[in-house]
Amino acid sequence: MYPMQKNTDAGGLAPSKAVFWLLPIVSLVVAADELTKWWAMRNLPDESALDHSSALAFAIHKNWGIAFDIPFKMHLIIAVSVVIGLALLWVARLNVFARPPIAFSALMVMIGAVGNLYDRLAYGYTVDYIILFGRSAINLSDIVIVSGVVLLLYASRVHEKIDKRDHLE
Repeated sequence: MYPMQKNTDAGGLAPSKAVFWLLPIVSLVVAADELTKWWAMRNLPDESALDHSSALAFAIHKNWGIAFDIPFKMHLIIAVSVVIGLALLWVARLNVFARPPIAFSALMVMIGAVGNLYDRLAYGYTVDYIILFGRSAINLSDIVIVSGVVLLLYASRVHEKIDKRDHLE
């Protein structure tokens, strides 16, 4: 006798693995970010030209450091970015079958980080063009990274509860 298939959606993708179809969309968002940065660097003013009174503005901000403009040597930023990227790939590989949302979230963070790493290699700084409240400067890659981190934390927490529940049964 052959064992029964546990996936009730015979012949289809398990719903938890369907999230991986979103990776091309995430990649397109980061590609759009790079095109937007290219356009912004040719058409938007430097942030010093802003009056800083609006909640949302568009101008060029050159981030020479790490998050929040914390100064750091470029070669160290690149080295740490590569190490973190490899760690995220490892997390994704370990979780791709058992915990697909965790793997997806890790890949999402990595894809967003690649957009900013490209800037550092191409320009020597990260190009930010969305100015929030005259203080914070971000780009679409930053939004992808933060979204991925939030999803990673949520997916880890949900899976932790599921693992505990399964352990009690």
